[in-house]
Order: sequence, then C-alpha cells, then structure tokens
Amino acid sequence: MDIITNGMVEEFLKINEIKSKGLQDDFEKFVCGTILSNEYSIEIDYEDLLTDPHTQGIDGIGIVVNGELVVDINVLEDILENQKNIDCSFIFIQSKTSSKFDSGDIHNFNTAVKFFFSNQHYSYFPKEKMRNFIEIKNLIYANPSLLNKNPDIRLYYVTTGNWQNDPNLLAIQEDYENELLNTNLFDNIKFFPFGAKEIQNYYRKNKLELSTTFKFEKRVTIPVGEGVSESYFGILPFVELKKIITDESEQIKSIFYDNVRDFLGDNPVNKSISRTLEERKFGFFGVLNNGITIVADKLQSTGDQFTITNYQIVNGCQTSHVLYNHMNIEGIEEVNIPFRLIITSSDDIKNDITKATNSQTEVKQEELEALSKFQKDLEQYYEMHPGDTKLYYERRTNQYTSNSIYKTTIISIPTQIKIFSAMFLENPHLVSRYYGTIAKEMGEKIFKKNHELSPYYTSGLAYYKLESFLRNGSIDAKYKKAKYHMLMLFRLVVSEKDMCGFEHKDINKYCSHLIELLNDNEKALNTFIDITKIIDQVIEDLSNRDVFKRKEVTENLIQNVKGKIRT
Repeated sequence: MDIITNGMVEEFLKINEIKSKGLQDDFEKFVCGTILSNEYSIEIDYEDLLTDPHTQGIDGIGIVVNGELVVDINVLEDILENQKNIDCSFIFIQSKTSSKFDSGDIHNFNTAVKFFFSNQHYSYFPKEKMRNFIEIKNLIYANPSLLNKNPDIRLYYVTTGNWQNDPNLLAIQEDYENELLNTNLFDNIKFFPFGAKEIQNYYRKNKLELSTTFKFEKRVTIPVGEGVSESYFGILPFVELKKIITDESEQIKSIFYDNVRDFLGDNPVNKSISRTLEERKFGFFGVLNNGITIVADKLQSTGDQFTITNYQIVNGCQTSHVLYNHMNIEGIEEVNIPFRLIITSSDDIKNDITKATNSQTEVKQEELEALSKFQKDLEQYYEMHPGDTKLYYERRTNQYTSNSIYKTTIISIPTQIKIFSAMFLENPHLVSRYYGTIAKEMGEKIFKKNHELSPYYTSGLAYYKLESFLRNGSIDAKYKKAKYHMLMLFRLVVSEKDMCGFEHKDINKYCSHLIELLNDNEKALNTFIDITKIIDQVIEDLSNRDVFKRKEVTENLIQNVKGKIRT
C-alpha cells in the first residue's frame, strides 16, 4: 500500500475513533466509509454497513431509499407508509489490499451480488447482518407498485493498485452485468473499478465544501442589504434544479436547512404538488408553487453559469422532494420552478430568510422562530460546556465537514432527537424508526423554547461515552442493539431523585450529577457494565434485533431498575 493511501486510512481511523484490527480490516472500513460518505452525506455508523465477518465476496452494503440510507427494516416500513413513490439504489463494496485487479476476486464479488438477489440468499449468507440486508431488499421488491423505476445497482471493487481498463476483466464484468439485467429486477448497473488514485480522490472529496454548478438564465438581480453580497430571483428549469438537489448518482442531497423539519410525507401541500405533476400540468407549476429559496456562502458566476458553495435550501424542502420523487415522469423537464438565490454567510440572516419564506406548509411563525433560536442556543451550549470531552452539535448538515475534528464527537439533529427521546422520554423502543416519523411523533415534546439545554447535552455526552466503550471493546459489541435502552437505564440507575420537567431550573442540577459521572471514564464504564447485567436479566436472546423494538421490553427494564432502587 502506498504511503498516501496508508496515511488516509490512519487518518480515517483516528477521526472516527476506530481501533486498528489489521491492514485488511482497516482498509475495508476505510473504503466502505469513504464510498458511502460520498453516496450519502448524512452521518453514517460504518459498523451498520459492514457485512458479517467472513462474508463471501462483499465487504459493505448500502441500501438508499428516497435519499435515506436504510439499515433497519422499521425505517423502510415507515418510508413505505408515508411516501407515495420510492427510488432505490443498492451499493455493494468489495476491497482488497492487493495491488492487482484479480479476475477470481471480481468473479467472487459478482457471484455474491447475484446470490444476494436470488432465492438461495439465506444459504449463501446465513449470518445476522446479511439476513437483515436481505429482509430490507425483500420488502422493497414486495412493493413494486411504489417503485418509480426498478432499483439501480452500483458495484465498487477497490484495490491499492491502478486500474488499466483490462479488456478481459471488462468482458467478465459485462457478462455479469448482463446476467443481472436479464433478471428484469434492475434499471441500471454501474461498475466502479477503483485503484489507489480513485479511492484517494473520493476521500479528499468528502472533506471539500459542498458546491454545484448550474445555468441560471431567466433571472433578475434583487437589491441587497447589509450582510447579503448578492441576491437573484428567477425561473429555473427542473433539468438545472436537478444539478443542485441531486448528486452524480441522482441521489437527493442533504441540503435542507436545520433539518428538524424533515420531508413531511403526503401532507395536503405535497399531495397538491404531486397532483400537478401527475396530471402533466407542467405549465401551471410555477404559478401554483412558491418555489425554492437557497442561501449560499459563496458564488462564482460567468455569464449564466453559477457555481455556489456551502449552500442549503431554506425553503422548498417539500417541493424538492416531490420533484425528486417524480423526476422520471415524461416531460418533467418542462417544469419551471420559481427560484430565489441569496448569497450570505450570516446565520442570523439565514434564520430570518427561513422564517420569512416558510409559509406554504402549516408551520406557525413563532414555531419557526423558536426552533431556529433553540437550535442555535443548543449549538452554543455544546460549544461552551466544560468537560473532558469536547462535543459539537451539528444543526446544519455537514457543518463540520472541513474541520479536523473527530467525527464521533459530532451530534447531529437526528441523533439528538433519538438519544434525548430514549434517555429522557423513555422511548428507546421507538428510535430505530425513520427519522422523519420520530420527529413528527416527538415534535410536541422536544426542542421546546422553554426547555433547559442541559438534558440535551447530557444525552449527547452519554451517547458519545457509550459509543466509545462499544468501539474500543470495553463493552461487548453484542450490546450495540441495546444502546438506546442503555442510555435510558444509565439515567435511571445514576439519578438520585425523580426527574422534574425540562422547563424547570432544577433539571440542570439533576443533569449535573449525570454529567459528573460521565466525565469520569472509569465510573461511567463500570455503570454501563452494570447496566449490561440488567439487560441480561430481562432479555434472554440479544441476537433477536426485534426485541428492542417492543414497548413491553422497555417497561420491563424500567421496572427492574426501579425494583432495585426500592430495595
């Protein structure tokens, strides 16, 4: 392995706090993490995407449905229930530290992919993680009427050598692709043979600021005020909007501001937008729709060619998703979208624009204002909070991409919702579901303007500590399925009195006791180890991943702890 690739592998392990387990194992994690971070820009738990040890032919799998990386069948069920149509891609990864592109290894890779989609999959892949991937795949194909088109496949075969377009290897690969296409299960198959240079470029790309180039012909300049360098309004054809909202693989990007208000599914507004498209009323779209507003930190323009950097959609999340879900409708290129582009690096101005433009969906102005302020206050609370471990709250997607900080210390909004709900609302059985569903169900209980910030930070610190113990082997990895339950149990075991409401100042004292213990690594570890013993007493089969999705299991664990406290 060359020194540049080796250095990147070492850096990847460091910033993700992954313990080295040997060259091949480290390289597999590096390759899977690098490729899937390019395919899917929101935070990734790489362990969820790796196949079982000694799985034949495949190191990692990513299944993307409507822009969501699906690793749990409950998430897929929520997506299927809430969204009218779906687009799906299967990503398969195989890596070798060898500098050769070996025909036998490429054969094994393609054979494994073929068996994944065959009726013999369980005999070929008998272990737990592969069975989970297969169950997700089966559910997708059990709902053919929801598919906009057949799924795509992307095959990444990675070595440390140089790809030379060997005609024999290309012929072998073409035969396998044709065999898969002849099953009529797929719309498109792409093979990516990566050598050292290609995987290096992908890794570098992950650290770059988000940018895109598009043609903006029909526009007028809007006068700007202090804090705004340029501003434009006009009409953007869908063919150009696609360059902004999707990546090279036509997956939707994570560019939606403060992504608390996730895509709302089939609400009345979205149904109306969908109906306009399905009835081919393309000429009316710009009249009936408020359009899309984008803010960006930087703009470079040459004539009608615009390149924007560090951009996000602050209004138009619903419009973007509905257009994306219908992008294969014949004639959709004729759709023109009202489009507003504002160049500013001021967070305050971005918040003002968000509040001013979010009027199409049923969100009250005071809710938007409180939400934006709460998120900003929480980010600052994380930043200023004392402690041995520095954590970062990411209220904007990819906010810390270009920073040289440990990825494990970043708490995103989706993660914050899950861990707060699990630890303080005692709902660990619900948080494995689709983030949008969780956000809707918990919306009245989280991020309230009168809430103190300490419970949110406490759940973030507890989550980071527990994940660290699981990563470094201090706690057996088999308890990873129970991590959200362990956060809840940690609070119940450590707290010395009943919890008050999140709006009361006393909650800060309640949380300070938890934080103090968490900042003592030895005490925190011993407490989590004691919690694993409680889990063992209540749950007989830890290998059954569905057991942690049951409300009665949560209730039994709570009763077990309270019984010990009483005695």
